[in-house]
Amino acid sequence: MTLALYGMAYSPYSEKARWALDHHRVAYEWHEHVPMIGERRLRKVAGANGGKVSVPLAVDDGTVLRESLSIAKHAERVGKGARLFANEAAVTTWAARSDEALDAGRALLLQRLLADRDALRESLPSWVPGALRGLSTPIAARGTRYLVRKYGTAGVDSAAATAKLRDVFGAMRKVLGSRSTILDGFSYADIAMAVLIQMISPVAPEYVALGPARRRAWTEPELSSEYADLVAWRDALYAKRRR
Repeated sequence: MTLALYGMAYSPYSEKARWALDHHRVAYEWHEHVPMIGERRLRKVAGANGGKVSVPLAVDDGTVLRESLSIAKHAERVGKGARLFANEAAVTTWAARSDEALDAGRALLLQRLLADRDALRESLPSWVPGALRGLSTPIAARGTRYLVRKYGTAGVDSAAATAKLRDVFGAMRKVLGSRSTILDGFSYADIAMAVLIQMISPVAPEYVALGPARRRAWTEPELSSEYADLVAWRDALYAKRRR
C-alpha cells in the first residue's frame, strides 16, 4: 500500500516531509489539506477524537506519522539512498531549531497575510472560480484567523519572533562559514534549515508555487536582505538536491 501524505504544498513543514520522502525515493499519494475545511477529514485519518491535529501527517500501512521529523525518519527506515540521519543527535538538534524558528516565522506570516487582501484571495483553494474569488476573500480571512487560533499566534510579540529568527539564522551562518552543508555531508539538518528560509524569502516557484501576492506576503525584506548569503545557500541547495 502506498504511503498517504497529507499536507499543504506551500507549507515549509510539509516541504520538509516531502523532501525527505523524495530523497529516499519513497512513493506516496499526496492529499492537499485545506485549513478549517479539511480538519474533520484529518482528525478521522489520524484517529483523533477531538484535540488538535496538523499537517504534515502520513499514514503508512496503518501507522500514523505526525510531524515532519517522524515522517523523515520513517522515510530513512523504509527508503533508499544516502542517509539523512547519520549523526542523529546533531540532526535532531537542528530539526528542533527549525521548528522553533518556523513557529516564530508563521506568527509573523499570518499577521502579514491578514493585512493583505490580494494574498488572501490567492490563498483560496484552486477550485474556487475566478469570478467568485473576490467575493470569497472574507472566507480566506476566516481560514487565516482559524490558523491564528489553532497555533496560538495572536499574542505573539513580533519583535520577539523576529529575534528568534535572527538567533537561528545567526547560528546557521556561523556553522556554515565556507561549508556547503550544516554537518559533514547532506542531511536532514540541511533540509530543515533550507525550508526555514521560506519564511523570509520564497524559493523559486518551480519548487513551491506561490502567486505574486502571496510571494510578497511571504517575503520579509529586511531579514532577506540581512541574510542574503543564507538565501543564496538555500537556492543552491535546492538546485542541487531538490529535483
